[in-house]
Amino acid sequence: MSAYSLSALAFVLFSLAAAGFLTCGSLVRMLMFLELMLNAANIALVTLGPETVSQAYVVMLFAIAAAEAGVGLALIITLASVFKTLEAGNIRELKG
Repeated sequence: MSAYSLSALAFVLFSLAAAGFLTCGSLVRMLMFLELMLNAANIALVTLGPETVSQAYVVMLFAIAAAEAGVGLALIITLASVFKTLEAGNIRELKG
């Protein structure tokens, strides 16, 4: 595949993931769409950047995505136990 087609793939994947993130109501789906956006950014970095530097950025982004998934799932589990729902629209107040 050429760099142009990989860039187009990254753009389409990011656009679809952003649209899905903004339209869905479930917290788990929102986290999945966020992960897809990070993967699209990884594809764009590998496609557009120099070889060694972009690959180092991608490895760092994979580590950030793994940490974000762990923290995000922990937050979702906590919110689900407190509010008894996974719908973002039903969570109105966050008090300590």
